[in-house]
Amino acid sequence: MLNSKPNNKNYNQGLYIPKNTDKVLKLNNQGGIYFRSSWEKKFMIYLDHNERIVSWGCEMIKIPYQQIHNVDGVPTIKNHIYYPDFYYKMNMGNDTFKEVIAEIKPGKEYKTVMDIKNGSLSIPEKASIKKLKNLEYDIKTGNKNVQKWETMIEWCNKKGYSFILITEDVLKRINC
Repeated sequence: MLNSKPNNKNYNQGLYIPKNTDKVLKLNNQGGIYFRSSWEKKFMIYLDHNERIVSWGCEMIKIPYQQIHNVDGVPTIKNHIYYPDFYYKMNMGNDTFKEVIAEIKPGKEYKTVMDIKNGSLSIPEKASIKKLKNLEYDIKTGNKNVQKWETMIEWCNKKGYSFILITEDVLKRINC
């Protein structure tokens, strides 16, 4: 993926041109970075304008991970590549820096992952076919996110980085 041009018309997507291009680790041929949602754009503006952010990039780190798929009732392991949304380096003062990998996700997806991990995911007794299909999609996405995030946490721990998930609730509190 590596910050390729987005093409999903269901979301606010486009090209963000940073004001502080010297902080951006890799700009595309248009001199900017593509965003895939208004939430990603808001976080880009935050990184661009925050004086404590020394450097940052979008979809620039490639993390291999494995996911278990069920093919005709047989569990199969498939290799995938995960490109986390953001990397940034923050000046913490006193000549110390913090390196962070940040993933922007809807709160609903985060909750589904937590419900899967805690074993508290519930299936409604009287649900329509549509609601059950939505639940099936949510579980599939949740399981994929569990694998990606666990791999990312392990990778970050080895590198001494932090891994954070940012939901719309957090973004609402960011002033940019």
